[in-house]
Amino acid sequence: MKQAFKFTSALAILSLLGGCSTISSTMSSLNPFGGNAVKPAALQPFTAQLKVANTWSVDVGDSKSGNFSPVVMDSTVYAASEEGQLMAIEKASGKVKWKVKAAKQLKAGVAVTADTVAVVDDANNLLAFDLDGKQKWQAGVGSDVSSVPVGAAGTIFVRTIDFSVLAYATSNGGQRWKYSRQLPPLTLRVNTPVDVNNARVYAGFPGGRLVALDMNNGAVVWEGNLASPTGTTEIERIADVTGTPVYNFREVCAASFQGKVGCLDAVTARPIWSADFSAPSGSSVDDRYVIAPNELGDLFAFSRSGGKQVWRVETFQRRQPTSPTVIGRAVALGDYEGYVHFIDRDTGKTIARTKVGSTSLTSQAVPVESDALLVQSRGGNVALISVK
Repeated sequence: MKQAFKFTSALAILSLLGGCSTISSTMSSLNPFGGNAVKPAALQPFTAQLKVANTWSVDVGDSKSGNFSPVVMDSTVYAASEEGQLMAIEKASGKVKWKVKAAKQLKAGVAVTADTVAVVDDANNLLAFDLDGKQKWQAGVGSDVSSVPVGAAGTIFVRTIDFSVLAYATSNGGQRWKYSRQLPPLTLRVNTPVDVNNARVYAGFPGGRLVALDMNNGAVVWEGNLASPTGTTEIERIADVTGTPVYNFREVCAASFQGKVGCLDAVTARPIWSADFSAPSGSSVDDRYVIAPNELGDLFAFSRSGGKQVWRVETFQRRQPTSPTVIGRAVALGDYEGYVHFIDRDTGKTIARTKVGSTSLTSQAVPVESDALLVQSRGGNVALISVK
């Protein structure tokens, strides 16, 4: 797995000269077969066993870069784009309820609470709007924002490039607390949002660390170890947690690059199980499996009860699959051409496929109840996909 970095060593060495620096973890930079050297795997035929349909699609604007993910709150979908558009869309019909244009381009969004919608502009300002689209306040974060913000319980949680977690009050934009920790000399620049659940903020860090914070004051509830860095060089020792840690009842599960995939006890942080693995974009968890793609795009399923590998699918190699999303019996993931693939979670076989635009997705699919998904493409399509 560490061979993947031989093709980016020059960039990494330049980053190391600046001290604690980051390098991109996009599939093209991590994949030793990236670019035009080897073509992505061709789409494979399949027998449809699931009915999926694009219920509606709305153009929210291009997002060639930045981290964007739509959010549903009650009967409304909120979405934003790099172009500066922020929209509220009726979930049932796809009708645009309102839209606003920020003064600057955006780089991350959206976060939603009961009374606030928040995005981050390219000057790293956190912009808050009420649920009618009227701007409430603006707060300078003071550091480069690297991930999609998250909203919960009157608070907007922001993650910065140095992996700090900051909490802002939705009422006035005041910073409630900030959590930071010392980092290794070299880290990945990855989209690593926090998971807010059970009155805790769960966050992954470089060095394979997982931390649970009290969402009210940022105090450390526990700190656990998912993976330990190994190797003789700083590049080989990168073992950053990627994607979003997922709280699931008694466990918190996550994956790391050049490290492991596994689960920790949600109360004590005691490791329950782990398996050697390298995940550039995180994992998905349900009551039976932890599912994640590796650097080449192969998709793996591990048993949540003990970490045994259940299946491996190689048909997405170099197709730049997103982090997977479990919905019912299926696992959904997007690719670089705008396809959304649905995989049987028990066998790994493709059981449905649809297309949303012709560009890659901005994030993993977002489940809407148990029979629909929201996706957003780099080309601007925000779509609701029904799953039956």
